[in-house]
Amino acid sequence: MQVWDRKELIEVPEVGLGAIQFVYGTAFGRLLAKGILCRKFVSQLYGWWVRSALSKGKVKKFKEQYHICTEDCTTEDFPNFNAFFTRQRKQIEDLTAPHELPAIADSKLSALPIGRNNTFQIKGVPYTAAELLEDEELARSYEGGLCLIFRLAPDDYHRYAFPDRGTAEDTREIKGVLHSVNPLAGTLGVYRRNTRHYTILHTEHFGEMIQMEVGAMLVGRISNHGHRSFRKLEEKGYFEYGGSTMILLCKKGSVQIDKDILDYSAKGIETKVRLGERIGEAL
Repeated sequence: MQVWDRKELIEVPEVGLGAIQFVYGTAFGRLLAKGILCRKFVSQLYGWWVRSALSKGKVKKFKEQYHICTEDCTTEDFPNFNAFFTRQRKQIEDLTAPHELPAIADSKLSALPIGRNNTFQIKGVPYTAAELLEDEELARSYEGGLCLIFRLAPDDYHRYAFPDRGTAEDTREIKGVLHSVNPLAGTLGVYRRNTRHYTILHTEHFGEMIQMEVGAMLVGRISNHGHRSFRKLEEKGYFEYGGSTMILLCKKGSVQIDKDILDYSAKGIETKVRLGERIGEAL
């Protein structure tokens, strides 16, 4: 698939594409997804395997296949695949000025408008903010703002951070059936059926924002640290094994996203970003 890396369009491999195409691209696969694969016990069973020593052999193969370097991590000796998947960097580099908005994760980013009817597009599929939040009144307050979607592939660094200094309200959990967040699954409206956690943030430079974590197939656990106050780029939490997504909802007039990201998002092309790099600035 094509991705903008802020210099040129590049082709990037999609991890697990064959399995995704089978599950969401065939009638039998969709039947399996709906009846079996999306159930929590499947996620739990696979989660047990990736946390066991039986999965250690997958680490070396995965690193070689996707050219993943772990020299900047706190360890390079991983007892199982989940330990590798949740690896932690020695330090996070902040490449932004205080008023600039950083990427909150290594990911592929889309910046999409929240429309007049509380709708926005994710890979060509319309969703309402009210459906995402299950709160119509809260969703209305973000009308005219931006929805920033940070999509992680299984080969990405799966820890995520706060966008600014501030304080957090209690996190709300919305339980759902677990489905893949791969774009091919978009025709099923998967974001409306995924487990998700969201937190209202009160930030120093961007006002009120909502930061949401979305679980996916084979991700049964979103691990947030539960901060009530936080620093810019302080770790908010991490995902255990699987492809996952973060979402930032920004109110109207609070932030200006960089033009290249907006332009490519309008074309349906994601932008490859790294945790801590600039993606916009406060208005």
